[in-house]
Amino acid sequence: MSNALFLQLLTGLQLGAIYALIALGLSLIFGTLGVVNFAHGALYIMGAYLAVVLTDQIGFIATAIVVPLALFAFGVVLERGLIRRFYDRPHVDQILVTFGLALVIEEIAKWIFGANNIPYDTPPWASGVAFLHEYLPFLEGFVVFPQWRLILIAVSLIVVFGLFALLQFTRFGLVVRAGMREPEMLKFLGVNITQRFGVVFGIGAMIAGIAGVFGGPITQVSPEVGMQLLVPSFLVVVIGGMGSMTGALVAAILLGMALAFTAEIAALQQIIIYLVAVVVLLTRPRGLFGKKGLVE
Repeated sequence: MSNALFLQLLTGLQLGAIYALIALGLSLIFGTLGVVNFAHGALYIMGAYLAVVLTDQIGFIATAIVVPLALFAFGVVLERGLIRRFYDRPHVDQILVTFGLALVIEEIAKWIFGANNIPYDTPPWASGVAFLHEYLPFLEGFVVFPQWRLILIAVSLIVVFGLFALLQFTRFGLVVRAGMREPEMLKFLGVNITQRFGVVFGIGAMIAGIAGVFGGPITQVSPEVGMQLLVPSFLVVVIGGMGSMTGALVAAILLGMALAFTAEIAALQQIIIYLVAVVVLLTRPRGLFGKKGLVE
């Protein structure tokens, strides 16, 4: 494998990592609650802004713990106070209310922080480069890659495996997956599935907070960034199959690679995400891992 090809693959993984974190939250919320959440990009930028503010006060490590917990709490409150009222409403209503919420959060961010980018520096211990040729014998010569981008890839993998483990190997995950299929039956059995759905929404918001903490230094921090990431992230969900977290992960990596390998062709890179979406949906209308009847 050539050095250039390996670096393009790493870049694709890094780009896909950001989309994967955002899309996983979107897919989790839609797959369990059936809610199309257009405010998810705003949750990402909330996490990034909180990280900027708190890093100088309490340090990055503490910030990386506090911000996701704060987004989890915000997500639970948001689900109980607003989203829960729209479970049985048409998807158009859900889109309108969550899109309006995203605009409100964006305007509040502009009011507090201004409309321009604000600096979000990586911690000193992660601001350098990793000398990959020292650890990977198949590389030739001098090969480096930014440490922070490697950390983003690692964090994304940890979140992905943690979420899958939670849903597949815990009692909570078993109840949630059962509630996705037969919520009325669980209610008859005395299980408070509505309370658990609130926790699921909080977990989706927490993942967006993690994405904001670790992705902010790469995407920059401004009020518009959340909406800019929302569209490709929704495309990731659609390409992977609505409600499929496996599909969201595969689609995120696919789009990350497509962006990385078209980096030298600016005009193509601007539209490659949409070209991939068209090709996939023409061949598989429900997405890569979509299931019949999921969105009816």
